[in-house]
Amino acid sequence: MGPLRVVIGYALAAISAGAIVWGAAAAEPVPRFPQPPFETQTLQTEPDGPPVSESLIPPEITTKVTVSDPSEADLSLAPQGRIDVGRRQAKLTIVHTLSVDARQSSLLDGIRAHAKFPQQLASETNELFGPTTVLKGEELASTRRSPPETTTSGGVTKVSYSLVLLRQTGMGEPLTVKFQVPTRRPYLVDHRKISVESKEWVVVRTGGFVPDKETKEGIEVTINPNDIEITLAHRSHSLVDAAQNSDVSWSAALGVLTAIVLIVFLMRALGSEWWYRMLNRELAVGAGLCAAVAAIAIPLQQAEREASEAAAQALHSSAIVGYVALFVLLPAIALRHAVKLVPGPAPWNTTDLLVVTGSGMLIGVGMLTWSGIHHQLGMPTLLATATIAAAAAAGAAVAFGADLGDRAMVVRLALIAVGIALGTLALALWMRALMSGEAYPPDSTRLVLALAWSLIPIAGIAVATRQWSRVVVGMGFVAGLLVQGWPSEWLDANSWTRQIEDTYPVYPTLGVFPLDALYRGMLGLLLLSFILIVLRLRRLGDSPMALNSRAVQGTMMAALLVVYLTPREDALDVGVPLPSLAITSLIAWLGATWLITGPRLEFREPLTHAEHRDMIRDALHQRLLFQAKQELYRLGRGKLGAGEMTLEDFDNQRRDLNHALGEESHRPETAFATSAACSPWHNGVMAFTLTLALTLPFAALFGWPSGTDLSVFVFDARGLLALPVFGFLFGYFYPLLRGTQPMTKALYLMTAATATEISAYVTALFEPDIGAIDKFQVIAIVVGQTALACIGLGLYWEWRLMHLAGEPWGRVRNVRSVRSLATPLIAVVIAAGTTAATTVAGKTVDRILRGDSITTGQVQNSQGP
Repeated sequence: MGPLRVVIGYALAAISAGAIVWGAAAAEPVPRFPQPPFETQTLQTEPDGPPVSESLIPPEITTKVTVSDPSEADLSLAPQGRIDVGRRQAKLTIVHTLSVDARQSSLLDGIRAHAKFPQQLASETNELFGPTTVLKGEELASTRRSPPETTTSGGVTKVSYSLVLLRQTGMGEPLTVKFQVPTRRPYLVDHRKISVESKEWVVVRTGGFVPDKETKEGIEVTINPNDIEITLAHRSHSLVDAAQNSDVSWSAALGVLTAIVLIVFLMRALGSEWWYRMLNRELAVGAGLCAAVAAIAIPLQQAEREASEAAAQALHSSAIVGYVALFVLLPAIALRHAVKLVPGPAPWNTTDLLVVTGSGMLIGVGMLTWSGIHHQLGMPTLLATATIAAAAAAGAAVAFGADLGDRAMVVRLALIAVGIALGTLALALWMRALMSGEAYPPDSTRLVLALAWSLIPIAGIAVATRQWSRVVVGMGFVAGLLVQGWPSEWLDANSWTRQIEDTYPVYPTLGVFPLDALYRGMLGLLLLSFILIVLRLRRLGDSPMALNSRAVQGTMMAALLVVYLTPREDALDVGVPLPSLAITSLIAWLGATWLITGPRLEFREPLTHAEHRDMIRDALHQRLLFQAKQELYRLGRGKLGAGEMTLEDFDNQRRDLNHALGEESHRPETAFATSAACSPWHNGVMAFTLTLALTLPFAALFGWPSGTDLSVFVFDARGLLALPVFGFLFGYFYPLLRGTQPMTKALYLMTAATATEISAYVTALFEPDIGAIDKFQVIAIVVGQTALACIGLGLYWEWRLMHLAGEPWGRVRNVRSVRSLATPLIAVVIAAGTTAATTVAGKTVDRILRGDSITTGQVQNSQGP
């Protein structure tokens, strides 16, 4: 490459970089709350005719708010997954009324037009009366608005707009309603009347005004055009002066114990060889510290919302450290570990680089479009800056790559340079908007955090599979986006407009913590850990010989503990931001340990399906001889007494049978206790699939999984996956389970699974306000579901072992034998009984099974208020 070409290349690169720097320096902050031009008011501010006479009746605006407990019909409009029986629901009925002189035709004509009804009904209401929002309280359902009503009487025209809000708060939390000024300019009135009425709620705080009237059931106030807030509390709630912390917190103790057990099994799952490597120890220490810092930052971020201004600054800085640890340091540590550990060069090529660059350029173009629409840079200036930066970057790439001799390669380099230039310009403008303190695309920060977090699953799966894969990279980026929200949340109307009005955005909650980017990232980390555990079980489950390994058993126990982690809003009274831990995980661990560590017989595992077939046929032959010997003793007594058989004939047949049985006459049958020449992973997946199919119909009772993002959805699906994971344990560790027959092993499994499932409802079963019939129905449904799954799994495993041996199932379970049909008939009866119990179950039982928290004195009457 000649000196002149080098100079040209560097000069063009400098021009591209200079254009990007100049564009970032020339960018202006985007106002967070732009005021619309005065000329663009929807309603006319002045009448078309002559000035209004002073004798006209002046307009009046009144707002009446009625707060009540919602009825069952009201709650039916909300998604059932959002209703929490452990929290309090409130219905706010708001009626805005505008009274004007009927002779003000121009104003009334503009109102009566109702342009773009009903799409603009919300903006029309806010324009006339101002937005009415609930600051404290979770939204249960979308706002319902009634059509505006217009009446004229006595020369006065009244226009009424009514809307209904459904909100949900904690039992001890207040309800704060904010009344904002109308968005219309100029105002129609210089004061307005606001009244709040409620029989169930009482007004406890008013700020900045003196009410005109105060009664037991509400207040009335006449206020100038200013924002005001009114806070209410429910009359039935009793406030405690100080919490009594002297009692022993069993929830906290069990939570800490469960965490310790989980950490022990995670360490055991990795194995001693894993811990001997320095690189692995560095990963464990670095990842553990980053996760701990991020976990501590979650409650600090929550406290920032309620702290004073000085304390909020310190808490905000601490929360930023959590974001850096989770979204910067942890991905860097994981990627460094994967690069050093995964063998061989990564299979990336220029096509992959083009795809990545193109994706980044699309995101950059979206940011540049936002900058142009909201005048961060004027559109002509923005287009000129982007064109100069992209053209100069492409020219520099051509100058540097001309000596390659491959025109296609040079074109690819130029396209990559264009993408990098546009992406860098978009990143610079985004950083400028973010640092200005004004408006920026609300979802842009989540997008950057999601892309950074996606490096963690990419690196983790690469280490687990010992290879780099394009599919894994693509799935990692998709998982990073889904962890931060569903596509509907990413693509809603407010995602890429301006920053939302509130200083602290309102997020959906899981427990007591809002599902912001940090909390979602931690939940995603827990989900990723579970996926890596499953992948490790896949890698270790190639041979039945590995089942006795402590690493394999520890990995399975860790998976079971994670599945049975139970979220309770008030179950853990220490500041642990992760979903609180409960006794269910400990019972699952103890039950699984009891299953696989019991007394076992020594037997030989078949290595091929032919060996399995021979073992099953030998067992069937021995079983036939045992049955013949039993029949000889059963029928021989009668025949000897009747003289139909001589004693010599009886002894001859007995000796022949004993000779045929040989040493097997006193040895238990073990052919049905083997893995059938299949890998533990294959057996586990088959058992998991069948158990899932058997328990899937119960999702209609327990509720289908739901969530605001991938992590919450999977976390909510644990109730659906819990028994199938026990089924996976049955198939994976089948040779180690107690018993020698499929049905015997299944009954042992049912014992452990039933104890675990019932332990999840211990608090509800000991609740005195819940009736004995409801408790019995809960136990019957849980036991019935578990029994159906386990007995069905045992019958299927029995059929599968015979099928793999090429033998008909009827040789072990004869349909003409009542004894053989007893087990299938029991399964059918259990299914029918569980279905009947589910059908007659009341709402209390339904809420208990769905996992809602029911506390003393808060059980709702199923007949409604």
